Amino acid sequence: MGTALIIDDSSLIREKLISILKTGRDFRCFLQAEDGIGGLKVLSDASGKVDVIACDLTMPGMNGYQFLKTVRSQSRFEGIPIVMVTSQSEEPEMVKAFEMGANDFIVKPFSEAVLKARMKNMLQMKRLQDQLREQKELMKEMASTDPLTRIANLRRFREKLGEEHARAKRYGYPLSLLMVDIDHFKRVNDTMGHPRGDRVLGEAARILSDTMRCHDFAARYGGEEFVVLMPYADGEGAVQLAERCRKSFEEHRFEGLDGRDGLTVSIGLASFLPGMDLSGQDLVDRADKALYAAKNGGRNKVEIYRDDME
Repeated sequence: MGTALIIDDSSLIREKLISILKTGRDFRCFLQAEDGIGGLKVLSDASGKVDVIACDLTMPGMNGYQFLKTVRSQSRFEGIPIVMVTSQSEEPEMVKAFEMGANDFIVKPFSEAVLKARMKNMLQMKRLQDQLREQKELMKEMASTDPLTRIANLRRFREKLGEEHARAKRYGYPLSLLMVDIDHFKRVNDTMGHPRGDRVLGEAARILSDTMRCHDFAARYGGEEFVVLMPYADGEGAVQLAERCRKSFEEHRFEGLDGRDGLTVSIGLASFLPGMDLSGQDLVDRADKALYAAKNGGRNKVEIYRDDME
């Protein structure tokens, strides 16, 4: 059942519209306002619960045109059908309303059957728009999420890296990057099978998510490698976070693995500091070199990028 917002300076008209719509099966909740300003307040307070708006054209204060223009200028109200209800039947008035974003136009006095039919059509249109929007959001999420670990994928990481690097460069704050690789992960796949290995990757993603700060960003880089972007973290702060991450893996007992033979991670760390002439990809390359050093240095450790790693 839908929710309708009725805006009219006449309480009699509002009650008549509500009475007619109540006889149908499409609307069960009704909100009211006596002018455009009141309509905007009700619409804002309703927090997205309004499905269709029926609005008078001629009202004191903010009239129907002004209300229509204001609603259509705000993205938070996007997709809500608006039906103009008025005694003005001149064609120019209708054209103006349609050009400003009205979805339908009903002239007083109106037929009850026509009113219900048109409001029903608007409700169905809103439902279809909502479904399309949900499908669009789902497709967007699927395009940016790794299906196995349910965290961001490489594509989304590259987008985020560009965004955070540009922001850090513009506003002059540090940005650090961790490249995290699960040590000896191949043994899990070889001895316990790929399904077990997939579950380990899922657990690893959860460990990263639990370890991160609220504004950090984790993604699966590929295979058993993960990356963590850490805005505002300079070298010292990033090292503390990296060590916390390494320790969390070391202490975690992965489901189905021998408790005496847990899994550890090697971590490469690189930082972009204010004043550096360093691209986002340079940051990735440096973290990768540091990771390589951690692997060669015995694993289960954090290595910070140094110039001699080149």
